[in-house]
Amino acid sequence: MEKIQKILGGLLGGALGDAMGAATETRSTKQIIDRFNGLVKDVITPPNDVFARGFKRGSVTDDFSLAYVTAQTILDNDGIINDEIARLSLINWSKTPYFVLAGPTTIKTINRLIGIENNDNNFIKYDSSKGSDGGAMKISPIGLLSNGDVDLAIKNAIIICRITHFNSTALSGACAVAAAVSEALNENASVDSMIEAGLKGALIGERYAKKSDKELANPSVYKRIKLACNIATKYKGNIGKAMKELADIIGSGLSASETVPCAFGLFKACEGKTFKSVVAGVNIGGDTDTVATIVGALSGTLEGYYDEDYLHLINEANNYDLLSLAKRINEVNNG
Repeated sequence: MEKIQKILGGLLGGALGDAMGAATETRSTKQIIDRFNGLVKDVITPPNDVFARGFKRGSVTDDFSLAYVTAQTILDNDGIINDEIARLSLINWSKTPYFVLAGPTTIKTINRLIGIENNDNNFIKYDSSKGSDGGAMKISPIGLLSNGDVDLAIKNAIIICRITHFNSTALSGACAVAAAVSEALNENASVDSMIEAGLKGALIGERYAKKSDKELANPSVYKRIKLACNIATKYKGNIGKAMKELADIIGSGLSASETVPCAFGLFKACEGKTFKSVVAGVNIGGDTDTVATIVGALSGTLEGYYDEDYLHLINEANNYDLLSLAKRINEVNNG
């Protein structure tokens, strides 16, 4: 499979997961089934009691829109990835309609960059709530821009995320996702090789943060990815049971120590099949748009996922051109 197919698959898989998960976010699986008369298996308009209320069918949220703008900013600057590009990506994104969906950590950073003072809880040195999935949700393009070099993807994930999510939990989650997506670009990539790459990224990201006294008192992303994949293996062939166990044991909340391992577990349980993985992420409950964005990017890159109808819907609803973006990423990778 050509890498351009994998790149487009990763972009489309992530965007589709976000657009579908926007409608189910904050509910449990049971509440999703009750509200929508069954599992959500298509893109629907977000109801009025979720964060994405008011956005039309096919719209992404802060998750994939941050990924998209980050990729665009890097490409518009000759493929350079450094601290200045990381800052510029955030400023560029803050000018989009999706800024209203921004999480507290991202908002705080953007405010600081534009000169607005943040005084809330600044006295807390180690705030465990900052170990969010805000880095992991936007980082897949960094993996796609690595041309299959896992170490490069991890290095660049740290650069992009440390401006907003410089702590052991969030950085571990972001590096895990970037590394796994990077591995997916390689010819002989598999579900298991991607999980191994993700584990490597999780360890390196965590250790990098700890060396800078940025450790948080949260569960280990690395160990939870292992646990999530063990759960997936135990319930292989029974995705409903795997989802239930992952939701109950790993969780799918806002912490990177939940969403990232949960996404890897679903990726393993669904054997890397994109649409199956996305549907599982959309219906697992909690931070569904983020789980589905991550698992969609993982599986979409591996499988080279393509669906013309969904590609058209995402592009039209968000004024995107995912194919053009994929081509530009591929050109940078080819030097």
